[in-house]
Amino acid sequence: MTTTYRADSVTTPPSPYTARLQTSGNVTAIVLDLEGQVAASGRLTTADAFGIVDQVETAPAHRSRGLGNVVMRSLAPHALRHGADTGVLVATDDSHRPYRALGWTVRTPVAAAYIPEPRSA
Repeated sequence: MTTTYRADSVTTPPSPYTARLQTSGNVTAIVLDLEGQVAASGRLTTADAFGIVDQVETAPAHRSRGLGNVVMRSLAPHALRHGADTGVLVATDDSHRPYRALGWTVRTPVAAAYIPEPRSA
């Protein structure tokens, strides 16, 4: 999936959540719950004009509250600061809908990862 990053995309999480960014190396957006536990997070790295997003996750107990939206929109300004105006991410069919709502476009289908069961000796 791809998108064009916009500078005005920072979002504040709903109460009682708080958001922060870790900027050492890759940029990681983190949304914390009232107890300070990670409710949602995502990571950004840049390569030339591309801001590559990965490891986006919202904890099951915190889904459907817009926290993934906060994560994704918080990463965009940092991509732009590093000269990356095109966002890239890999998303399975099951996760396309929320990304499309944020302006991402599917470029090619990706199947969910298959992890084989360990073999017994």
